[in-house]
Amino acid sequence: MTPSVPLPSSSYRLGVRRADLHTLYPPALDGALRRALAQFDSRLPGFAGPSALLHGVETRTSAPVSRPALEEHWRR
Repeated sequence: MTPSVPLPSSSYRLGVRRADLHTLYPPALDGALRRALAQFDSRLPGFAGPSALLHGVETRTSAPVSRPALEEHWRR
């Protein structure tokens, strides 16, 4: 994360802020997201480039699918 570099503009009306998402997700999920974004970027170049924004984490009320919380993850 490079806080000195300004974030790209976003159409999200509430604004965005910088965060290391790998600190929010368990390692297996973080790795899966990294691989999926890299694969998608190979098919649609620029999708996951330096000017890309990943808006997350979805709330339970807005997400189309739910992922049950792993109890052992929250005990850390």
